[in-house]
Amino acid sequence: MARQQTIPNPLGVDFNDTLRLIADEQMLERHDIARPFVKWVGGKRSIIGDLLSRIPEEFNTYFEPFVGGGALFWNIPRQGNAYLADINFHLIITYRMIRDNVEAVISRLEYHKKNHSEKYYLEARGKLSDTEEPIEIASLFIYLNKTCYNGLYRVNRSGTFNVPMGRYSDPKIVDSNNLRKCSKFLADVDIFQHGFSQIKPKKRDFIYFDPPYHETFSAYDGSGFGDKEHKQLADFCRRLDASGVLFMLSNSDTPFIRQLYDGYNMVNVDASRFISCKGNERKKENELIIRNYIQRNES
Repeated sequence: MARQQTIPNPLGVDFNDTLRLIADEQMLERHDIARPFVKWVGGKRSIIGDLLSRIPEEFNTYFEPFVGGGALFWNIPRQGNAYLADINFHLIITYRMIRDNVEAVISRLEYHKKNHSEKYYLEARGKLSDTEEPIEIASLFIYLNKTCYNGLYRVNRSGTFNVPMGRYSDPKIVDSNNLRKCSKFLADVDIFQHGFSQIKPKKRDFIYFDPPYHETFSAYDGSGFGDKEHKQLADFCRRLDASGVLFMLSNSDTPFIRQLYDGYNMVNVDASRFISCKGNERKKENELIIRNYIQRNES
């Protein structure tokens, strides 16, 4: 039997108020819920209320094949099982280790925090590509994410993490409380490393697609995500639609993307997001939320 799960309500407010609070990054910290354990380019915390207000009323398994920081995943009122995936190997190992052995991850993070320096950072950056030990991969991944420039994950063509260290006076390297919440939330979640086309949803399952933005930064794994890949994703969505699978997708509001998803439900929202590796380029950008369904109150 599918487990019923809802957004916790520790502030004593109704669901719509909860959505508004979640959309505010500072108010989010007041909620007794798990939140993203890494910063991620293109993260959806600034439009989380827009996304949550547009999820289907009912669905079976929840899929997120571009999970990244998982901003929607941590907040969605899940009604059944969940399946997370991403092409980024280090990210997926980190999700799995937080799910399966969070105390070991926290212990190693304490060690990284104790030894943090520019020299140690550079050594850790090299180790991330060399080590095969899952706990070390997870702890290094989080450590580097919390201390690198702008929280950016970027790799070169060989897949090596190459972001310089950020200039933070006191980076929050160890957030034990949140990591333990994340571990509990991930307890029965399927987590895999692969591309979006390898998921196998069934009728009435719900998928949220958060691909790299069209015409913006996409160097998450060295392979890139250009027009060809966006077209492949749109074709995949049309096949899912024909199979009765529900999907929601967010992307840049460009003529190319609008053409790819012509005929689907589209709404434009404003989103504050990083559009490049330059830390001063946080801007309000137009973003599309695309769906192949409408809710009862929209009909």
